[in-house]
Order: sequence, then C-alpha cells, then structure tokens
Amino acid sequence: MTIEGLAPGNELDPVQQAFLENQAFQCGYCTPGMIMAAKALLNSNPHPTEDEVRDYLSGNICRCGTYKEVLAAVKDLAEKPLQAAEKDLSAWQSRNMKAAN
Repeated sequence: MTIEGLAPGNELDPVQQAFLENQAFQCGYCTPGMIMAAKALLNSNPHPTEDEVRDYLSGNICRCGTYKEVLAAVKDLAEKPLQAAEKDLSAWQSRNMKAAN
C-alpha cells in the first residue's frame, strides 16, 4: 500500500484527516512516510502510548520539526473510543477491498 491508495475517492483516511487537523506537516517531504507509519502502528496497536508512538515513528526524519504535531495527530486517533476506531478501520478495509477488486 502507498499513500496514494490509502483513501480512494474524495474521502481522507482518518490518519490523513488527523494530520490535517493537527497541521502535522510543513514542506510535505516526510508526510507520506509519517502517515503510513502511523497507520501501520494504529492498525497493530489502536491505543499506543506516547512512548510507543515515538519509538514506532523514530525511523522517520522531519526536517521541519513537526514532531509535536505528528504526535498530537496520533494521540487524537489513539484516544478515540474503541468503537469509533474500529468503525474507521472497518470502513477503510471495506474501501480497500472494493478498490482491489
């Protein structure tokens, strides 16, 4: 999966939306990698601690220093009630299954 296939159509993936709402980007150079890494983390651990997020994203370098905003975006998603997170994940999986067919 690439950033281009994350959210088919005109709808943003919840991770993309959280990055937008938290202004977790500047130049955009690191944004695709950060979003994809955050998506992978949240798929495997929907409610990570801040230390887990920092560790998981540690391989991504942001030249502009938007780490605080990226952490805020992931924190917002991690604090969502489990039902909302599962609903988002289910909708995302459904869209991707349709796109793959």
